[in-house]
Formats: sequence, structure tokens, C-alpha cells
Amino acid sequence: MAGRWGLVLCNCRQHESLAPLRLALSMPCVQISAHPEPDLDTLTRFVQQEELDHLLISCCQDPGVFSQSLASALSPPPLLHFLDLNSRCFWVHPDPVQAQAKAIRLVRGAMQAAEAQEEPAYNPLSAGKRIVIGAETPQGLVLAARLHQVAQPLLLLAPRVSLAGGDGDKEELPYTLVRGQIVAVRGRLGDFRVTIEERYADTTRRQDLPAAQVVILLQTVAPPIKKRTGCHVLVDPGEADLERVVQEVQQLIGHFLKPVHVTYQETICAGGAADQEACGRCIPACPYDAISRDPRNHLRIRVDQMTCEGCGACTAACPTSALRFTDPSPRQLYSRLAAFLSPSNGDGEERPVVLFHCGEEGYRALETAAQQSIPYPANVFPIEVPCLRFVSQAYVLAAFRLGAAGVGFLGCESCQHGERELFYQQYDFCRLILEAFALGTERLRLITTEQGREREAIATLTRFAETVAPSPLSRDGHPMGVVDHREVIREAIAVFIEQLGQEPGRRTFTAPHPFALAEVDAPGCTLCRSCVNVCPVHAFRFAEESFSLQLQPIACVACGLCETACPERVITLRHEIYLERDALEYQVVAQDEMIPCTRCGKPFINKRALEAVEARLLSLDSLLDAFQGKRRHLLRMCPDCRAVAAMFEVQRGWEP
Repeated sequence: MAGRWGLVLCNCRQHESLAPLRLALSMPCVQISAHPEPDLDTLTRFVQQEELDHLLISCCQDPGVFSQSLASALSPPPLLHFLDLNSRCFWVHPDPVQAQAKAIRLVRGAMQAAEAQEEPAYNPLSAGKRIVIGAETPQGLVLAARLHQVAQPLLLLAPRVSLAGGDGDKEELPYTLVRGQIVAVRGRLGDFRVTIEERYADTTRRQDLPAAQVVILLQTVAPPIKKRTGCHVLVDPGEADLERVVQEVQQLIGHFLKPVHVTYQETICAGGAADQEACGRCIPACPYDAISRDPRNHLRIRVDQMTCEGCGACTAACPTSALRFTDPSPRQLYSRLAAFLSPSNGDGEERPVVLFHCGEEGYRALETAAQQSIPYPANVFPIEVPCLRFVSQAYVLAAFRLGAAGVGFLGCESCQHGERELFYQQYDFCRLILEAFALGTERLRLITTEQGREREAIATLTRFAETVAPSPLSRDGHPMGVVDHREVIREAIAVFIEQLGQEPGRRTFTAPHPFALAEVDAPGCTLCRSCVNVCPVHAFRFAEESFSLQLQPIACVACGLCETACPERVITLRHEIYLERDALEYQVVAQDEMIPCTRCGKPFINKRALEAVEARLLSLDSLLDAFQGKRRHLLRMCPDCRAVAAMFEVQRGWEP
């Protein structure tokens, strides 16, 4: 996506001039008014004169204003990208020098991320007008009446909620009303299955209803039903909440193109081999049951793209990067990180803090800081992610490898996607690595917030960013050449070892981290290569030239296939990570001498394998006669010579 770039900045609140940005970025820049309509013709001429392929716009107005204007005036229009420098720099950092320096990094990050973006993919999706409403409050009647104007609601009303004229008035309602409650919701937008429990005078009855969307209105406590696209959950709703949900329901009726959030590369999946299931970490990680074993091949998984809500948990759980998020893609995110953490160029920033924040309460807290001019340190570089569970160990360790002094997480106190067990596991693993290299676990900070506590969250973020110590690691000058999780982690550990001069050795853990040390009892290994054949990440390999079994410990994802497949039972998985140089490269774990054929002299089998074969065959009474006398040497011949010798024995009267 390379091409010529231009920058558009509005003069909202009269922030600093474009001169420093233009000089530092070496790109065409133009400034427009906070209400850009009168300047759109000027903007069009600017794009034409500069022959721009990309336009990065920082303006607090609706992006659609620019998209529509440039699309109608230019053919083809430039690709538009949007970055709010006001809310991320100029409104929250009082020092103009610091604000400009940070803005330069954010612009570079946005440009590099855009150039790394891949072509998006979509699936068609349709959602009809059938809406099931479950209500514990009288507001259900109000909502059903309003939705009746645009949809076909069915209201499931709690028995304790009375109608003005009693239940006899049900016949006069313009929609269907049933007494009962919603028990369970399965499915996705356009294709929900709602289990309801109808209540009559002395009986109850359960049934499943189809629905395009579901709305649940509760008095107090949220139910164990996850909010998702098309499934709206409101607790103690007010008038504004009802109006908002009516608009949301209406906007989700019709035909859409649903983005593909996750791609799957089955060739590198550690789901299983040799009919043995393994890994499967992504399946319980998904809070929406969008991932399951593939019924056509139980050793691989299947992603239900239509059910996927795009939280990114599966991609963080996947140790092989067989599952990858599309927006932001790993390449986009690493490009942004590299731009944020590039050498300072004299801007004085020595303690950069990367802040991963979700698009819900994390985003709200930063927006509140901007709108209310609540300052926080300019060394904080925000990166929006779908959910905190999206952030893998690789992203965190890459940030430290690139020179971050700290990594923060800003998200919801109560995540709409459910429990964050996976995130806490990832968080604890990163703490383990920081502690092992004596970098200090205080360089990581989780901040959760909720509506009304935004100032408190920003204050906590400020204390973290102001007190974090400079990193002893410096940018090594090498680009992020890899994006697979395990390779990124390997590179980060290599930089830690090199720059810190430490090799912490083994670190054990009890949590189910996707790391292990496969110990091989070398004397018992026959080098049969079963482990090599089943290892999905090539942590094991066989070197023909030295006839040795080799292991790269850092590559192991603890799937357990090697341990299961080993016929000699000489492989044991230890739940630990090996933090030394030797762990980053292949090391010989078993080796043997080759035995030559007694007939032609060609090496054809290793000694321990031959001894194992002889021991097993000669222990069988039924085969004792087969390998008596001269025929005993058949086992020490290569396959070609063995066939010839066996034929001679048959001609001499041997009956095998």
C-alpha cells in the first residue's frame, strides 16, 4: 500500500501550527477549519496538486464528510485514514513541544500500520425483523410498542408486570405478548435460537424460538447471557437507553457484509496428528462458541465466521499463529509499535509506555480525558485493540524488546465478553519473563474502569507513566522481520539475553502456558522420528548428516504429541520455559552410530534401533526359527539385500 501521503489537520481549539509536523514528517500538510465544509474545495485541490495516494486526516468532524466530498470530486479518490491527534496529543498534553513530538510518532505509526494493512474480507449476512424481547420491567411494553413501528416484536413479559387493563388487553396489542422469561440465547445476528419459559396459572412450558435479534430488559442483575451483536442486554434502562436500543435494532435489520475477523491456516495448527488430538487452546478461549473441532477432521478446528464477535481471544491463545486477527493484523500492530518506539531523535522521550486499551471503557476513559482536558504524561502511546484478551505475550514482549519502559492495559472493569482468565494467564507469563531477567514486574500495569470512574483511571495511568523507570534495553536497530507469535517471543528473549547479559535458565510454572521443555532420555531413544513426524511446529527435527535428533526448546508449544507418539516412552514434557541461548537454537538431544549392511556395507539403520528390533523379534517364540543360523543375519542387512538373501533361503527350502 505504499504511495504518496498527505496530512490534514483541523485548527480546533487553535492548537499548534503545522510547521513542526511538516518539517519532521517530510510530507505535504494542510490545515483546515474545525467546520471543514467551506474548505473541502481547497482540500480537493491540495490532493490533486500533491498527487496524493493516501490522506491522513486528523479532524473531530464526521469522517463521512471527507469521504463523500473527495469521492464525488476525484476519481479515484485517495485512500483516507483517520487519526485523532487532538484527543491523543494536543488536548491532553499542555506542553506543546511534547504534544508535537508525540504527534509525530502517532502519525508515523498510523502510516506504517496502514501500509501493512491487508485487503479486508467479508461474508454476506441478513437479519430479518423478528425481535424477541424479554422484560422484567414495564419498559418492555414501551419498547415493544416502539419496535412495532420498524420490526415484528414478540414480548416475553415477566408475570409480575401487570398490564393497565389486565391480561385481557393482550388481544388489543399490535404485537405478540407471552408471559414468561428468556432462559438461554444461542446463535448470532440474524439466526438466534431463544429458549423461553412460558408460565401459565399452574404450569410452565419451554420452547425454542427463532429470532433475528434479542433484547433483554432487567431490573438489577445482568443475566448469564452474553451481550453480542444483535443481543442487547439492558439493566434498569431509562428513556435514553430505550431510544438507543431502538436505533441499534433498526440499524441491524437488513443485509450486511460482515468482516472476517480471524483467518485460519490449518497447515500450522497444533490441533493434532496421527489421529491424536492436541492443543485446542482456542476452543475454550472463545466466549461465543465460534470455534470448535472440525467435524470433517477432528485434528483441526473450524471458525464460525458468522458467530465470531471479533474479541481476538482465540488469536492470543493460539501458540502457532494458525489463527490470526485481520484488523489490526499482527503486521499492522508490530509496525505501529516500531514507529512509536523508534529512537528518540532528540525529542527527549526516554520512558515510552505502550498502552493497550479496549474500544469500550478503555477508549471512553481516554476520550473523557480529551473532552475534559485531563492531562496525562506524553510518554503514553495508546494502541486500541478489540479487547484486552486480544493482547498476546508476543505483543507485550515485543514492546519491551523495542524499548518500551512499561506496558499498560486499560479496559473494562466488567468485560462484555465475559471472564478474562486467558488475559490473566498471558499477563502472569509476561511477569514471569520480566522477573526472570530482573527487569521488574512493576513495568506491567492493568487498569480497569467503568462509567463514572474515568478520572480515577487516568490518575492511575499518570502515576504509572510518571514512575516507571527507563528501560535498560535499547532498540537493536533490527526491524520486526517476523510476526508469528513464537518467533516474536524468540527474538525478544534473544535481545534480552544479549543486551542484559543474563541467561536465567529454567523457569517452571503451574498455569497452562503453551511452553514446555521436552526432555529426551537419549540412551532409550531409537531415533525412530515419530516425534519429528507429529510435531506441528518443528520443534523436533532429524539431521541426516549427523544422524541426530535435535530440539529447539523455545519452539515447543506443549501440545504433547511427541510424548504420546514416542513408542519407547522416552520423552517427558516439563512445564517450564528455558531462557538460555541454547534454547533458541536446535540442540542435539539424541545421536547414534549407523550400522552397515553385512552384505553390501551400506549404512542403513542406527545401532539402538537395530538392537530394539532384534530384541523384540527374537523374544517372540513364533519367530525363533525364522532367524536361526544364517538367517539371523537377515536383520542386519539393508532392505534390498535382505530380500535377495531371503529368496536364497527360500530356494534352500526355508518356509517363512
